[in-house]
Amino acid sequence: MKKRTEKKTVLITGGSGLLGVGLLKTAPQKYEIIPVCNSNLVLNYLNFKWHKFNVTKQNEVLEAFDYFKPNYVIHTASIGNVDYCERNKDEAYLVNVEGTKNILNSCKEHGAKIIFTSSNAVFSGEHGPYSEGSETNPVNYYGKTKLIAEELVKNAGLDYVIARLILMYGWNYQNERKNSVTWLIEKLQLGENVKMVNDTYTNPLFNIQAARALWQMIDRDNFGVYHIAGKDRINRYEFALKTAEVFGLDKKLIESVPSDYFLGIAKRMPDTTYITTKMENDLGIPPMSLDEGLFLMKKNTDKFTV
Repeated sequence: MKKRTEKKTVLITGGSGLLGVGLLKTAPQKYEIIPVCNSNLVLNYLNFKWHKFNVTKQNEVLEAFDYFKPNYVIHTASIGNVDYCERNKDEAYLVNVEGTKNILNSCKEHGAKIIFTSSNAVFSGEHGPYSEGSETNPVNYYGKTKLIAEELVKNAGLDYVIARLILMYGWNYQNERKNSVTWLIEKLQLGENVKMVNDTYTNPLFNIQAARALWQMIDRDNFGVYHIAGKDRINRYEFALKTAEVFGLDKKLIESVPSDYFLGIAKRMPDTTYITTKMENDLGIPPMSLDEGLFLMKKNTDKFTV
């Protein structure tokens, strides 16, 4: 039986990921927060009480929902490595689609609202910038799984929000996969040369801004699809130069190359930048500039492990 509490409960899947870290750091005290991960790590991040389940195991998901009886579920757990998804399609479908089905089924049983995190990969990148109403057309398998999952969410008969995020950066939980900024910092600190593409554009999103937007969606009882992104339209090479500048690292180690230099398995999108008018108007969240996000990261370096 769930312990008695007057607080509304928010269950967060993928709690140890980059967005999960942001959500835990910005969590309003008025909610009871249940971070969930599928890991054997000893997690004591920010002194939250962690729960473990695998989203692909319906019985584990149901057991957790029966115990915690969440009012809201922020479903961030997925396989997000696009090349890995292309090579391991069955696993990607199992986690990104079937896992979402399991979460939705449990939300139905408990009347929980779902905040589902999707991706700019649902677009082809040929017609950016994109608004929430733009035509979807994923060009890689990861994007296809996220679009299928979006449709499941829309048709589940639940109160929902679909938050389409974009290239995210910030301090990771130390044992999780590195993101664009933490990977680059590590390489440059080691004095290694890196090659960054100069022809794919996004609006890099600080994980703290993303998290605040999701909490606003819960606080304001928003509904529907939202694009969450940073302010600056920038390519990966420019992004890397800016990161090196802010962190005082050697920009000469960064080389500009076209995207076809890399023999990646999954097709990349040239321009998946977002129009964020709805985010700004409905959530009251101004898009954060890259300078501001990176300087906030640098300011808080001592509180995290790269």
